[in-house]
Order: sequence, then structure tokens, then C-alpha cells
Amino acid sequence: MPELRKNILTNEWVIIATERAKRPEDFQKRTGESTLVSENNIKTCPFCLNNEAMTPPEVFAFREEGTSADKAGWRVRVVPNKFPALILSSQDTCEERNGMFCQVEGKGIHEVIIETPSHQKSIATLSSNEVEEVLFAYQQRYLSAEENNNIKQITIFRNHGQTTGASKLHPHSQLIASPVFSQKFKNHENIALEYWRREKNCLYCTLMQEELKKKERIILETSHFLVFAPYASQLPFEVWIFPKQHQHSFSSISIKEVEDLAQILPKILFKLYSKLDNPDYNYIIHSYVSDTLDREAKHWFLQILPRLTPIGGYELGSGIFINVVKPESTAEFFRDKDEDNR
Repeated sequence: MPELRKNILTNEWVIIATERAKRPEDFQKRTGESTLVSENNIKTCPFCLNNEAMTPPEVFAFREEGTSADKAGWRVRVVPNKFPALILSSQDTCEERNGMFCQVEGKGIHEVIIETPSHQKSIATLSSNEVEEVLFAYQQRYLSAEENNNIKQITIFRNHGQTTGASKLHPHSQLIASPVFSQKFKNHENIALEYWRREKNCLYCTLMQEELKKKERIILETSHFLVFAPYASQLPFEVWIFPKQHQHSFSSISIKEVEDLAQILPKILFKLYSKLDNPDYNYIIHSYVSDTLDREAKHWFLQILPRLTPIGGYELGSGIFINVVKPESTAEFFRDKDEDNR
């Protein structure tokens, strides 16, 4: 019998319809990213070594000692997006109204974090040391974006595969910093604030305690993070990674937490890579800027969303997702160590 589950963080409903489910191996990708790397692809890829002139000048990089900006020798490189969704500006933004219509100039930040010089690798196949540098780059660019007084919402995300919005195969993430809050972001915030005012406790911390008590959906617990399949997962094999210490902003992540997360993230993604044939996915860091109010109610986390089933008209029209894999089965899938060779 299908069941409806409610996401406590968003108040959104999800249909868990296991009767429509397939075995995990049946989710293996039929289209999407090719693992083949041709010499021509590397020559024309703006994110590959020796093609640095194809991108805007870098704004941050981890480099080998003695190498110069916008030259070879980098390990992680951050550049402005050549085709930005928002344009960097130091001028203040102002809201303009025309009757019932409202607009704000598209001033903000849009950067690309090139995660490795290697065209054929991904977070799933990078070493933990390499992932550490990617995460530190995320943190540094987040802190830099916060210095712009116009910025209200900062989102770091990764699109892996053609069905997710990725326009380049070379492994990269993006940061978009916006002068406005999205309605989804405000919805998350309002629910967390309402819970804090009612219970005098963080909703996210309470959710972790409940998941630890139930134990059904826990994938991994470390010194600093809890990894679990959310009770009302929207998509098959969805995973959440919560910092165990209450933190409202990803920008405040510690060195030890970066080291820990650099072990966790590739381990989870490698399971998708090895057992589901490298499927398309998105991951998103949901976070608040450092100087936000009501910090005791807010908690950052990382969400992994594999794209194994299409999003159809019902989901788009109703806002209710149909998930064909129970979250409890997702947790079991990720806990299985039979093919985990990392």
C-alpha cells in the first residue's frame, strides 16, 4: 500500500509508492554523462589544464608552489561564470515596483569551482585530500561572497550529468549568491523559526536525535556528521548530511569537520558511482549567511539528490513527489559494504 509522508523541514508531502519500485540495479543510467574522454574534448574544455585562457581570470586557487595565476599548476581553481545568472556589482540593489509587478536588478555572484585538473574524475573518485581542498574552496568563496552587502542567500551546488543542468563534463561545482531570498528558502526558515519558538530547540538537532533513536534510516555516523536517508525523501536514494554540532552557516565549518566531510562525501557518491553506474545527481549545501538573525533556530546541511527517475507533470503540478524507493531501503543500500572499494 502506498503511503504519504510529510517532510518536517518543509511541510511538503511525498508519496512513497514501493509497488512502482525497481531493484537498485534497474536504476542504472541509460543516458547522461559519458565516461569516455577524447583528446579533442580535453583540448576544447575550458576547465582543463593549459586552457586557463578560455575562462575569466581566476578569483581563487589552490596551486603548486611557484606557479602563477591563470596558468597550469593548480589543483582547485575558481573563476567567475562566463555566462553568469547574476552580475557582480558593488552598487546597492533596490526594489522597483510597477503597479502589482516587482523587480530587482540581477546583481549578485556566480562562480565556478573547478574541482580537479583531471577531466575524467569526479568527487566520487577523488582522494579525501583532494576533496578537502574542494570543500575549503567552497568555504573561502562563501566567506568572500558574504562580504558583499547586497547578498542575502548563498547556494553552493553541484550538477553531475546532462539531466541535472550540467553544461560541462569536467568536474565542477558552482556558487550563486543572490540579493533576494527564494520562497523555498524562506519556507525552510519560517518552519525552523516556528518550531524554535514553540519548542525552544533546533528542529534539525531534534530531527537528528529522533533519527538516531529510530536507527532505521541512518547510513553513517561520524564524530562530526550524521548521514541518513530522510523520512520523506523526494527522490530515490536521496541522502542528507547534517553537522552534529549546531551550526547555522557552512562558512563556520572547522578544519576537523572539513576532514570528516571529505571522507563522507566521496564515500556516498562512490556508492552511487559503483552500484548505480554513475547516475546523474545534484547536491546542494543549504546554509545561512554568518550574520543572519535567530541563529539558534537555523542549521546548515548538505542534500544529495540522485536523478534516477523523471520528474513528471504530477510532481510539477501538485508539488508532491512520487518516490518509488523507501528511505529505509535507501539506508540499507548505502550501508551495504559488499562493493564499497574506496
